[in-house]
Amino acid sequence: MSLRDTIEAAKREAQEAGSVFGGKEKKDADGAQQEESVGFSKRSTARAKPVTAAASSVRVVSAEDAKEGRSGKKASEMTKEERKADRAARQASDDRRVTVANIILKDDPEYKKTQKVWWVLLGTGLVLTIFSFGVNAYLNRVENVDTALASRLVVAAMVTLVTAYVCIIGAFIYDLVKARPIRKRVDAEVKGMTKKKLEQLIREDAEE
Repeated sequence: MSLRDTIEAAKREAQEAGSVFGGKEKKDADGAQQEESVGFSKRSTARAKPVTAAASSVRVVSAEDAKEGRSGKKASEMTKEERKADRAARQASDDRRVTVANIILKDDPEYKKTQKVWWVLLGTGLVLTIFSFGVNAYLNRVENVDTALASRLVVAAMVTLVTAYVCIIGAFIYDLVKARPIRKRVDAEVKGMTKKKLEQLIREDAEE
């Protein structure tokens, strides 16, 4: 065999080897791409099914439907007469609680003390306010008033008015700090009572 024949034979073997490996690689790439495509399609289908099922089970509830009356029915399911009766029942229940709370507070020594202090501060403020306005009205109505006396009355009216405001504002602050916690405690106690207990306390208070 000549050198040229040897070279040609080597070229043919190289071409045959390249076509074998190239075809396998192409086949592998095509197969992997096809499997990836099939897998993606399956995953997309699998993901879509639960979303559809979940969406079909969702129920939109309005705020009106969420409210239930004392009868257990939702507000949207009640007739006009049933809603009216339900409001009346709620109002009667609230009135009973308020009445019982007032009964308990009336007999509470600590709360009675706070009310006395509150009325003293408020009453003092109102009296001083009336006195201050009275002095100003007197000075405006009377013409011949001694200058020194008028000056003293003006100062007294101003001091009295400032003191009146302090008493009135102090009364509301005192009520907020001392009386309100007692009312909240009694309200919480009354809310925990049954209807029978509330009616019993109201009846006992009426008998007394």
